[in-house]
Amino acid sequence: MTETPRVLPETPGAVPADLLSDLLASMHLSGVVLFSTEFHEPWGLVSPPACDLSRMLPFRTEHIIPFHIVAEGGCWLELKGHPPAWLEAGDAVLLPYGDVHVLRGREAASPAPATELLPPPPWPDILRVRHGGDGARTRIVCGFVQCDELLFHPLLRHLPALMHAGPRRNPDAEWLASTIRHTAQEACGADPGARSMLPRLTELMFVEILRRHMQALAADEVGWFAAANDPIVGSALKCLHRAPLDDWSVARLARQVGVSRTALGGRFRHFLAMPPMRYLTSWRLHLAAQRLKTTDAPLKGIADETGYESEAAFSRAFKRHFGVAPAEWRRRQGQADTALPGGGAGTTL
Repeated sequence: MTETPRVLPETPGAVPADLLSDLLASMHLSGVVLFSTEFHEPWGLVSPPACDLSRMLPFRTEHIIPFHIVAEGGCWLELKGHPPAWLEAGDAVLLPYGDVHVLRGREAASPAPATELLPPPPWPDILRVRHGGDGARTRIVCGFVQCDELLFHPLLRHLPALMHAGPRRNPDAEWLASTIRHTAQEACGADPGARSMLPRLTELMFVEILRRHMQALAADEVGWFAAANDPIVGSALKCLHRAPLDDWSVARLARQVGVSRTALGGRFRHFLAMPPMRYLTSWRLHLAAQRLKTTDAPLKGIADETGYESEAAFSRAFKRHFGVAPAEWRRRQGQADTALPGGGAGTTL
C-alpha cells in the first residue's frame, strides 16, 4: 500500500521555489520568428525534422521546438501516430520533439517540402513566403523556440508530441489567446519594434502553454511536470531547488517534507524513475553547466560551488552526466553563441 501522509508546510520565512521557472532558466530559452507564410487553396507542405532545419537555418543549437500560429483562415496538421488536427485563426501549436509533420488546406494537394519554398539566405528579419493556388487564403506564422543542447531533455521527456492551444481549446485562457493574437499581428505587420517584440512574445506563449499543460495533468501522469504537482515530490523538489548546495540526505529531506524515507523514495521513483539524491546530483550539474556557459569562473571554483571535493571528481561526474567534459562543454557553448539564426531575432529568457 502506497503511503500518502500529510506533507509539512514550507519552512516559515523561506522563499518558495518556482520549479518551472528554475527549469526553464536552466534551458536558456530564446524565441525566434522566421516566416510569415501565405497559402492559397489548394496547398500543402511537409516540414522536415527540426534537427534538419536547425542545421540549414542555422541555429545556435540543433534542439529547437517548432511552432505555428494561424493568423487567418484554417488548415489541417498531420502528425504520424496522431489524428489530423484542425487549426483555425487564433490557434497555436508546439511540436516539442520537432517531428516531421504536414500542413495542408481543405482541398487536396501534394505537399511540397518546406525547404523548397525558401529562397537562398541571407533573409530579412521575417521571411514572407507564398505558396499554393488562387483559392482561399490562410496565413500562418512559423517560428522556433531554441533550448540549450545538453539542458534540453529533462523538460521534454514527458511532453506530448503536439501541444495545441487556442480559444476553442482554452476558453478560459484570455491572456494566452491575446498573446497568440498579438504575436500573429506583429509577425504579419511591419510595425516598428517588431524584431524586439516577437522573441519575447513567443517565449511568453511557450511558457504559458507549458504552464497550462502542467496544471491540466491527470493524477496518473508521470514525469517532471507531474512530479512538481505531487504534494510529496513537489514539496521535496522545492526544498532541493531552494537550497541545492545544502548537505542533503534522504533522511533529512524526508523529515523536511514530513514523510518516511520509504515513501519519499517510492514517490520519486514513480514520477522521475530515480531516487532523490540522484535528482539532486543532476540538478547541481545543470547549475554547474549554467555557470560554465555564463561566466569565466575557473573549473575548480565551479566544482567547489557544486559541492565536489576536487576538480577531477567534478569533471568525471559532469562527463558521466552530459557526455562531454566541462572544458569542452564551455568551449562548444562559446562557439554556439556566435551562430545565431540568419535574419531571426532571439533573446534569452
